[in-house]
Amino acid sequence: MKISILTSAALVLLVPSCLFANSSVLEELAMALSPAQSAGEERPAPLAAPTALKLVIVPAGFRLSWQSAPQEPGRVTGYEIVRASVFSGPYEAVARVGKGVYSYTDMTAKPENIYFYKVRALAGDEYSPFSSAATGEMPGTP
Repeated sequence: MKISILTSAALVLLVPSCLFANSSVLEELAMALSPAQSAGEERPAPLAAPTALKLVIVPAGFRLSWQSAPQEPGRVTGYEIVRASVFSGPYEAVARVGKGVYSYTDMTAKPENIYFYKVRALAGDEYSPFSSAATGEMPGTP
């Protein structure tokens, strides 16, 4: 007996192929199990990373600024800023800002330390890839 496997994001069915006269019935059933496909909806393109991340030393710390992700306005709900003490990481979140905000000042940077920063866009529980890194060293006191 030949078994066909139909899958959906939340369901797997093992169906004996002899129950169907042709494969088009199996294809229709598979389409019905996929909500996005059955509703004729297209999945949105993945979020793109913010670009042109820049770091400027200011008296209070590091001021970071970036260009928005291409999906803003629209899908983007905010941005996450991460920081590490070495380029390869690990990176830890230092802040989140809302949509339409393209800068952040990190006032927690310690003097005479080098930091690497990256930013990514958020859309609910979806994350874009990270931007390129920006680097800065907080000067010590004279």
